[in-house]
Amino acid sequence: MKTNYLPQPVLMRKAIEALIEKLGISKASEFWTSLGYGKKDYTKLRKKIFLREDVEGLYKKIKTTERK
Repeated sequence: MKTNYLPQPVLMRKAIEALIEKLGISKASEFWTSLGYGKKDYTKLRKKIFLREDVEGLYKKIKTTERK
């Protein structure tokens, strides 16, 4: 059986997107914090998480997530 591994940044992005999609931003943040990830430098983490995002795109995602 062959396994295709994703590069870590891609895997992290997909995991974050899945958490936000399934739990919503608030609950995903709560979960992330419970794992101890909230103790890191958010300024650096934020730049990685939202590298290709802009305010309008994030706003649309938030609004879409709120409706679910």
